[in-house]
Amino acid sequence: MRHFLFEDKEYKINPQFRRRRIKDDSARALLSLMRTIGRNAGKHGGNFGDSRGGGVPRSTGRMRGSGSADARQKCVVKMQYSNSGAAHQVQLEKYLIREGTDVEGGQAKLYGSDSEEYRQNMDDRNFRIFLSPQSKQVDLTDLSKKFMGKLEAATGYKLYWQAANHYNTACPHAHLLINGVDKSGKQVEIPKDIVKVFMREFARDICTSQLGNRTQEEIAIEKEKELTAPRYTRLDDRILDLSEGTQRLNLDGAKDSRERDRLLARIETLRSMKLCVYKDGGYNLLPRWDEDLKANGRYNTFLNARTELNYSRPESMRVFSGEQKEAVGKVTKVYRTDGDASDNHAVIIESFDGKAHFVPLFKEPEIKDGEQKRRLQVGELVTIKTYQNQKGRLTPYISKLAVAQAQKEIRAKNYSGILAAEVLARQVDRIQKS
Repeated sequence: MRHFLFEDKEYKINPQFRRRRIKDDSARALLSLMRTIGRNAGKHGGNFGDSRGGGVPRSTGRMRGSGSADARQKCVVKMQYSNSGAAHQVQLEKYLIREGTDVEGGQAKLYGSDSEEYRQNMDDRNFRIFLSPQSKQVDLTDLSKKFMGKLEAATGYKLYWQAANHYNTACPHAHLLINGVDKSGKQVEIPKDIVKVFMREFARDICTSQLGNRTQEEIAIEKEKELTAPRYTRLDDRILDLSEGTQRLNLDGAKDSRERDRLLARIETLRSMKLCVYKDGGYNLLPRWDEDLKANGRYNTFLNARTELNYSRPESMRVFSGEQKEAVGKVTKVYRTDGDASDNHAVIIESFDGKAHFVPLFKEPEIKDGEQKRRLQVGELVTIKTYQNQKGRLTPYISKLAVAQAQKEIRAKNYSGILAAEVLARQVDRIQKS
């Protein structure tokens, strides 16, 4: 499945997003290799760089030893991109400095490269990076500036960038906006390995340089939080390994009683999330449980949306991607997936065939109604399709579906679910009223 980016008049597949098991992830394999090389090179003052000649610093602050935890500070890093000049302008002039986001409740203040130069050289293409440290003690401005320095060193670009710190959520965070053309006039392209792995490494190292390593107590607390985390964790990797080839968890493979107890605690959390059931004396994981858990880690509201479907079974819901090509149904929910931290939304479309689609968006959802576009409303009948744009990217769009068209679709394909019956009943209501 792929993740859509909403731009001015269309959605675009995020080229950075790819779902893989960790063991097949070449970027993570590269990171592991670089950590080894970095440790050896560090003895001689060496550094391992990328193809542009910029150095990617080796990671620091690890607790050495077999099976030891990474003691560095944690930091969430996310990136989006857009080719919309209008959206770029909105980010700079409105979103970054919107009211109520400053530490004192006023407008956030911009910082970064020269603001006038940034505005004079603004390109349609722009990158947006979100930095959210686990610790509230991190100096966000220092984090952003050093992060951009490392990004420039790793990519070879001299970037135009602006940033703002937001304190309007439980976790203070920084938003970075990067122009799509650098100071030498080069089109900016950020390599996948930088996005998928090294950005987080950069951020963690900087946070650690400010606060030092996490204490054993902090790491222990984090491990306890893993037991109930509403996202995919290392414990879930272990559960996946112990149930490989089946949907049933085999605890006989646990290393010791302590691991067994932790796995039992985690599997009970999965059961409370309705991702597994206890049956015939054992735990049976639902199909795609791990994919649904990962989706919740990305979108926050995914698992909650599964429990609030009106016409479909929870396990039928999928993140909408180009694989489906088209879906026809009713909009039953609109969520804001990141709270006030961004303008990310998700639309739930329940289909006449009994399936449900979770459609992630990166601005307030719109619908094409004839030749006009307007705000999407809950309860509307819609069609969501995908097509290839001129650049070859798979692009979805949502359009209004007339009741008569919906009824025709239902009859043609012999749909018989609750939603199909409800839509067909509209014709009966109109006849009775007339």
